[in-house]
Amino acid sequence: MDDIREILTGGQSFSWTEEDNCFSAVLNEKVYKVRSEADFYQDSYLKAYYDLDFDYQKARLEIASKDELLKSAVEKFPTLRILRQDPWITLISFILSQNNNIKRIKGLYDTLSRNYGHEVEKGYFSFPTPEELGKTNINELKELKVGFRDKYIMDAIEKADVLNGLENLEYSEAEERLMTIKGVGKKVASCILLFGYHKMEAFPIDVWIKKVLATYYPGKPISYFDPYPALAQQYLFSMARYIKL
Repeated sequence: MDDIREILTGGQSFSWTEEDNCFSAVLNEKVYKVRSEADFYQDSYLKAYYDLDFDYQKARLEIASKDELLKSAVEKFPTLRILRQDPWITLISFILSQNNNIKRIKGLYDTLSRNYGHEVEKGYFSFPTPEELGKTNINELKELKVGFRDKYIMDAIEKADVLNGLENLEYSEAEERLMTIKGVGKKVASCILLFGYHKMEAFPIDVWIKKVLATYYPGKPISYFDPYPALAQQYLFSMARYIKL
């Protein structure tokens, strides 16, 4: 399962749980359990989710040719890819991600699912839709310990329609629309556009990436990582966590 662990639990998605020698998630009103990349061929939803039609081999070769750090990252994570996730789930997930770590984000994701989602199979709960999460209020969110993110979640519920049609917009316009939601700045918007809309020109910059850029790429423009900036960023993010910058 090592080939998919970083992809499913390394900060792109918070839907997956490692259990009983597999990874499980409730997506598309189903409980999925996977052990290897081969399992993502089991139905059309998972195949699209795992982005199996994109030429990752070509992209990885291009990225690895840029410098020693990226070469090492591709060697360390040879199957890394970008997941195609539900935009609403991605929006709330990355609101939860602000000033947070992966373990705690995952915990909050599961708490929202248990409290406001619905049981798809015994013990497995869907992530709540805007309508389901709309049953909450700011006091309940405070009790669930989402912290300062409570008001951002409430605003996202009210403005869920902002997500409609972003896939058809140019990156800058889609980013601008997302940032009308409280708590969605450039970093969170870039994550939503990358993981929720597969806009591969995105280059999310969080504290890990800031450290990488300052340490290994001082003065270099983001265009250095073209033509695959999003995937290069994901490699740098995973590598930064691995080497504990």
